[in-house]
Amino acid sequence: MKTISVPSQRWYENSERELTFPDRWEVDNLTSPGFDKPGLSPAEIRGKIEHPIEGPTLEEIAHGKRQAVILFDDMTRPTPVKAIVPFVVDSLHRAGMTKEQIRFIWALGAHGAYNMISARKKLGNKIVEQYAVYNHDPFQNTVRVGRTPTGVELWLNREVMACDLKIGIGSISAHIHVGFGGGAKIILPGVAGIESINQFHNQLYRDSRRTGLGNFDNNIMRAECDAAGDISGLDFKIDCLINRRGEITNLYAGPFKATHVAGGEEGKEHYGIPHATGYDILVCNAYGKANEAAISRSFAPMTLKPGAGGTAVLIFDAPEGQVPHYVFRSWGSDYGGRHYSPKVKGTLNQCNIKKLLILSPYPDRTSLDWFCHADDALIVKTWSEALAILEHDYPEEAKVAVIQDGTMQYMRLRQKEES
Repeated sequence: MKTISVPSQRWYENSERELTFPDRWEVDNLTSPGFDKPGLSPAEIRGKIEHPIEGPTLEEIAHGKRQAVILFDDMTRPTPVKAIVPFVVDSLHRAGMTKEQIRFIWALGAHGAYNMISARKKLGNKIVEQYAVYNHDPFQNTVRVGRTPTGVELWLNREVMACDLKIGIGSISAHIHVGFGGGAKIILPGVAGIESINQFHNQLYRDSRRTGLGNFDNNIMRAECDAAGDISGLDFKIDCLINRRGEITNLYAGPFKATHVAGGEEGKEHYGIPHATGYDILVCNAYGKANEAAISRSFAPMTLKPGAGGTAVLIFDAPEGQVPHYVFRSWGSDYGGRHYSPKVKGTLNQCNIKKLLILSPYPDRTSLDWFCHADDALIVKTWSEALAILEHDYPEEAKVAVIQDGTMQYMRLRQKEES
């Protein structure tokens, strides 16, 4: 038997799942160059925060400020924020700010709120116990701050806009809309009102060629985020690149446009997979964004045999299920958020999928609303169950692709398309 390991349960055991395959199958491990890079040491993280890639230091920016807000990404992102925040608050305290002048806000966008169990995982015990930590509420307590050049009406978190020092902490990875996450996405949709978030996602329909996984340059949705960052007055951003164990391999600090450009450029190589297709079976793991695992389904049309299709196995180990999303998820039997589309039974073949297996030790039928019609997926709890089905369907030779993290990686274009 052949064995390939994939990372599992970022916010729980943070372990490895071993996948075994028959020797008669050809199995390709589609990983990315940055996934095996070592994590930075605490001293290296501090050094990169205290020596930004551009502009003044955070301590210099903080001098004379009255109130600071630190925005941080939520549990749909793998960023180890607790490895960063001690050095951020140290800079603020050296500038003369007290704990009472500093608060933390989850940049949730249209995701559901989190409790303090999650906050301790994300921020660490000391921050939770000594500083105020608030959820963003997209439905109320927002203030109007202006419009983006394309007309998106910007309503932003009231607490954020009341602070004269705004700091963001997040990570950069391939993103299904803005090319690469990070930058001022922490503002829009991170701390925006629900109508602003809906209008932001309307941009998806302006020009699909200028959105999508890894499509960073001239991305129209990234431009919306940048406009929101300028209008809101985002002062300082920390953007990280992450390996396959959820560790920071590089960190950019400074003005949000500079950190996003630098991180996005490195991210093209860091998270990129060379174009590969013609597979009978796709095994696509979800790790960094396991509770937004539907992103990983986007690899099926590219990797499975063109026209003939194949079997897709999507793996996600999120005991909490898929994140509540007020824009894209269902909120009733046949309705949901503004951009929710009910899945029609029997349409998986449009994604080049003949059979879909969902491997989840903690399955729930409701989470399928992001993947497919509930009757079109076969749910299994273990890899041995999945493998038994695959071996039955492919008793002879088969070509298999294993994607380490289909929520963080992206597939590069063919060489002629890139040129």
